[in-house]
Formats: sequence, C-alpha cells, structure tokens
Amino acid sequence: MPKRILETTVDWARLKPEEFQWVPCVLCGSFEYTTLASLVINWSEFYLVRCEACDVVWRNPIPDARFLNDLYSEKYYNVATHSPALVYQVGIADWEVPDQNRRRTKTRQEVRRWEERGLTPRDEFNEPRHLLEIGGGRGYLQRAAAELGWSTLGLEISPYGIKAAIDQGLIMLPVTLEELSEKFIPYRDYFDTVVFFDFLEHIPDPGLVLRIVKYVLKEDGSVVLRIPLSGDCPKLHLIDHIWHFSKTSIAALLEREGFREIETVDSGVFEAPNADRIDNLTVFAKKGPRQPLGTAV
Repeated sequence: MPKRILETTVDWARLKPEEFQWVPCVLCGSFEYTTLASLVINWSEFYLVRCEACDVVWRNPIPDARFLNDLYSEKYYNVATHSPALVYQVGIADWEVPDQNRRRTKTRQEVRRWEERGLTPRDEFNEPRHLLEIGGGRGYLQRAAAELGWSTLGLEISPYGIKAAIDQGLIMLPVTLEELSEKFIPYRDYFDTVVFFDFLEHIPDPGLVLRIVKYVLKEDGSVVLRIPLSGDCPKLHLIDHIWHFSKTSIAALLEREGFREIETVDSGVFEAPNADRIDNLTVFAKKGPRQPLGTAV
C-alpha cells in the first residue's frame, strides 16, 4: 500500500466522488504509472502517480469541476485562516497588505526583465503589443505590464481576484480560456504574448490549454509561464496542484503542442519551515513548428 502523506479537509470546497475522473499522463497518454503516495481530502482518497515513460507526476483521480471552482474563493487567498494541516498545501498569502505589496514589487521586477529577451511592450510602429494573462488573480502582472505600455487583458474565475483587478481599472474577464476562444472569435491569432504564472499545474488538461494558447497567439507570438518543479515525490501544495512537472517534461509538452523552447530560468525557491521546498521555473517559449528537443532556435 502506498504511504499516506496527507489527510485533511477543505471546509470551503465540496467534493463529488461520483464525478472524479481517472486520467492518463498528459504527455504520452499512458495509464502505466507508479503510485508514489496517497492523500485524503474531504474523506476521498487520491493518489500521487508518476508516469513510467515520462517525468510527469500527477494526482489521480482529478476532482470534480465544482471543487476546483469552490477552491479559489476568498479563503484560498487568506492562508492565515487555514488549519495547520492546510498550511503549505493550498492557497497563497494574498490577503494582508504586506503580502500584496511584496507580490506587486516582485511582479514589476519580473515584467521589466522581459525586455532583455525581446518582449517589448510596443512594436516597430510604437503601437502597444497585446498581452493576455491567464489566471491573473488580483491582476498584479497585468497591472505591471500595463504600466510599461502593454495592452492587456486578463482571464480569471475567482470572484475575489476579478473584483480586485477591476477595482484597479484592469480588464479582467470572468471566463475560461476555452470560453474566450469559442465565443470571442476576434482573438484568434491576436495576442503577441500570453502569460500564465502558477497556473498550468492547477488545471485538469494542460495540453488543451497550450493548444488554445497557440490558437490565440500571433504566428510569432510568445508564451511566458512559471511552474513549480516537482521532486521525487512532491510534499507541498498537494491539494491545489494537480500536475507536477520537471524541466524535461514541461519542455517536452511545449514541443508536442507546437512551441519551441527559448529559455528556462530558475525563478526562486519556496521553503516551508519543515525543510520541504519548491523550486520555481520560468519558461519562455515561441509559437512555431515542432522541433526535436535540443534544436537551436
């Protein structure tokens, strides 16, 4: 039997076991995997599994859509209210003013560094380039980009994040990426850059998201994404993170979906008091033809 590494309840989000889905590896589509550990959330058991052919780790089964929608309510952002078992397993510190100021400062620094990689806010005619942020939360990154001259649009499903962004004068649509591509036809081949930080690991189908991102990007468009890197067996954020990627697996997934990798940058470490840690990775990639991994671009 796999070792149980977490047993807790998330009191603001309900689970419906009859709607759980068992899914294969997002990279190779295989159901051949090794079970690393088990965890119990709201009296339902889940398993951390690793694909035998790839570097991908994920939680199986995937919870129902209602649970995922409930999860990102106001309490998700106020970790001070979490029980001890939930601290470092779900949520982000984004409620107190010092936390918000720290995130705002760090995000501004991040966006300014994009120009070093050719991601400039204006084109050769001095017109603003179009940026889409997916899962924008309170709009920190969108606001930082707008301050530099980008024309920005954000997508978010959390009412808490949407209200905070709109209060800053940002355009934050309460729709998913799928809804944007289905209902807003003018956005096909529209954006110069699509950004999603700490997003891909939260969603049921990362491959589908990358395909839609490619759909809304211009032919020479870029993506900037940030993910937490998984270790041998992840120990943190076991509730809100469905997928756990390595440098190798995220590069392979981008290549498969028609992107060519430009650069990966180590972008900080999150350390919990019990010595567990998450190394974060920022990836810059370009829309383009599929190429073998390691091919120069």
